[in-house]
Amino acid sequence: MISRELEELFATARSLLADDFDLGMMNDVRGGYSGRPLSSDIPADYVDFLIRADGGIFGSVVLFEAKVVVDSQFYADPREGTPVQLNRTQWFCIGKINEDPIFLHRATDEVWGFPDTGVIWWQSEAFEKFTDDLNGFLLEKVFGGGYREIAGEDPDDSWLTVLRQLDRIS
Repeated sequence: MISRELEELFATARSLLADDFDLGMMNDVRGGYSGRPLSSDIPADYVDFLIRADGGIFGSVVLFEAKVVVDSQFYADPREGTPVQLNRTQWFCIGKINEDPIFLHRATDEVWGFPDTGVIWWQSEAFEKFTDDLNGFLLEKVFGGGYREIAGEDPDDSWLTVLRQLDRIS
């Protein structure tokens, strides 16, 4: 479940992005979802996230909003001849890092993805656990120093500026 610390980071980041036009053009920490009831197919941890932040654009990390997340599950469909076989029963796609999908393991709530190896994700043999749960992924890899590990060290990445202004990295 989403921690109080993370809720506070969402609110602070929203305020920062609203006050800085340039940063707000490239990033978005949306307000919580309050529309129609969400599909029962969405894992509880992701529903909890959507209620607090309906998706978002965090530099190279995009987390799907409620209106598109269910339709984005094609990323978990099995593909013939791919080294890593996925399926919708075990995996739920929550977003992307650059163009590589990020998955929530339904049984364990772990967050997994394809590290940048220079290979198109569906051709990659590298598929690894990023964190033990969604809250940890958001704290460590989206709002923490682990962002550089998954997104790279692009000096033009405006999310790094956001993280510095939030005192999450130096």
